[in-house]
Amino acid sequence: MKHDTRFVHTGQEVDPATAAIVPPIYRATTYHQRDPWNPPPFDYARSGNPTRQAFEEAMAALERGARGFAFASGMAALTASFLLFSAGDHLLVTRDCQGGTQRVLRGVFQRFGLSVSYVNTDDLDEVAEALRPETRGILVENFSNPFLRVTDIGLIAEWAHSHHLLVMVDNTFITPYLQQPLTLGADLVIHSATKMIAGHSDVTAGVAVARDAALAQRLYFIQNACGLALPPDDSYLAMRGLHTLPVRMERAQASAQRLAEALAACEGVSRVYYPGLSTHPGHDTARRTVRGFGQMLSFRLKDARAVPLLVQHLRFAKVGAGFGGTETILSLPELHCHAALTPDERAARAITADVVRVSVGLEDPDDIIDELRQAIAAALGAL
Repeated sequence: MKHDTRFVHTGQEVDPATAAIVPPIYRATTYHQRDPWNPPPFDYARSGNPTRQAFEEAMAALERGARGFAFASGMAALTASFLLFSAGDHLLVTRDCQGGTQRVLRGVFQRFGLSVSYVNTDDLDEVAEALRPETRGILVENFSNPFLRVTDIGLIAEWAHSHHLLVMVDNTFITPYLQQPLTLGADLVIHSATKMIAGHSDVTAGVAVARDAALAQRLYFIQNACGLALPPDDSYLAMRGLHTLPVRMERAQASAQRLAEALAACEGVSRVYYPGLSTHPGHDTARRTVRGFGQMLSFRLKDARAVPLLVQHLRFAKVGAGFGGTETILSLPELHCHAALTPDERAARAITADVVRVSVGLEDPDDIIDELRQAIAAALGAL
């Protein structure tokens, strides 16, 4: 079965009771136990739900893992992953990663004795230099947010396993359609399924898929014990989005490539961050390791004062913290995805007021390009 076909049919096993080709939504919280000494597969909704299980099994199959777990949000999936570690452990984390990851590590886990070093995971020398005797894991965000740095997962995984580290990959930007990190050596792959997987800006969900059964059992204990699981209605909607991911991603990333090229030639734009551009430092790595360059890009305006004016001149593109939907969404990392960082932390990561992130939607690519061009021209002209 070819790659695109797997996304359409994985998780669509015919229901034996009704012959329905879409998994039903089971809202029951409790299940009758005819023989309590030999309980059935489902007994209580927090511990297991048929609708959620269908989505989890589909994600595990598409990521080529042993078992998948659906969580109430992407941050819940990350939180469960960090709970695999203990006080005194040390983690290496992609320096250029979303602000929510840094917020939960600094505000929650560091209070409980988990220490963190932020490194550019596309630079193996820098990663190796940050290794400590107490280092137990590495979290790679690929592509990174907001500058789309590209990490060679196979290279990092080989190095990390030689030091007995757990390798976790936040695969939200790339999705299982473009890359399966578990096949490259990662131990755990994580998604904010709110974004490209659900794909319609109407579901909040997270996913983690473990490569082997032993790690899966540990993760299931955390999901169940902490009550982090995804509700059935959201599981149903996330599965719906998953089936259309290939066609959405192909359309959006084709438009993103054209938009990146147009912005690179646009007066008033000082830099464009998109792995599909040959000028991007991660271009060659992306070509070798990923099936496509995705629908996310960022750019810098030459004058940060133009950013508020650009926002005012948008006609159909939306402005907000989310991404991965059918509509084009602009985000301002300083105010949105990295607002949780201190001003000094943002400055150290070059996340300044001139940076704009774009989640390219499914509109006609000519309209998307014209939308950004006219907004940038109007903004700069008003200065």
